Amino acid sequence: MKHIQKLGKLFHLETVRGHHFTADFVVVNAGAHSLYLAHQMGYGHEYATLPVAGSFYVSTKKILNGKVYMVQNPKLPFAALHGDPDILLGGYTRFGPTALVLPKLERFHGNATVIDFFKTLRIDLHIFKIFYDLLKDSDIRNYILRNFLFEIPYFNKKLFIKDARKIVPSLQESDIEYAEGFGGVRPQVLDKKSEKLMLGEASINTGEGIIFNMTPSPGATSCLGNGIRDVAIIAAYLGLHFDEAAFKRELTDDQE
Repeated sequence: MKHIQKLGKLFHLETVRGHHFTADFVVVNAGAHSLYLAHQMGYGHEYATLPVAGSFYVSTKKILNGKVYMVQNPKLPFAALHGDPDILLGGYTRFGPTALVLPKLERFHGNATVIDFFKTLRIDLHIFKIFYDLLKDSDIRNYILRNFLFEIPYFNKKLFIKDARKIVPSLQESDIEYAEGFGGVRPQVLDKKSEKLMLGEASINTGEGIIFNMTPSPGATSCLGNGIRDVAIIAAYLGLHFDEAAFKRELTDDQE
């Protein structure tokens, strides 16, 4: 999405391909660009975005039959290292993600979104305070430095294998390789008012017919809950009825 503007009661949306749409209500789920678009419309200036890229390693043979997670560090808002068989890779195991802070809103588009990152970060004293507090914590500082080394050739596998062996103790360097082109960017939200890195997902409900969702990984964990929340907001705004009882019955029926 390139631009969103509200004229009267309608939202006018323009895509990067030049397509134009109108809508009575808009829910923006644009990853790291959600806050960028919110700022364009004058919302969410109390927030900034810290883009964190996640990389993966893939096994050279079938290893795991199911998903295995490491224990989450409560200080870190990033998904814990895990391994799971990837159906798109013939069942070979994918290990990750790593967490690399990048000054761009999209990972595999060169430097096209670097300027967008700085526009969304809106550097001020609050941002410096948040960064200072993050880096003075040894757990977070060491985590950031270690994950940076995961991206450097030669050192990356030697370091990563030590963590991956906590999931598969017999894992050897020859059993994994860096997964080129895997992983995207997770928008970790910075709250300038509280001067803290927010844990979990974030959302801006303007009350004016548009919602901006900034959900970091694990998005799949909270996506259904976010959908239920948003559809209730949409129905109330448009004067419609959301049959929540019927929705819950369908969920129950699907689980049987």
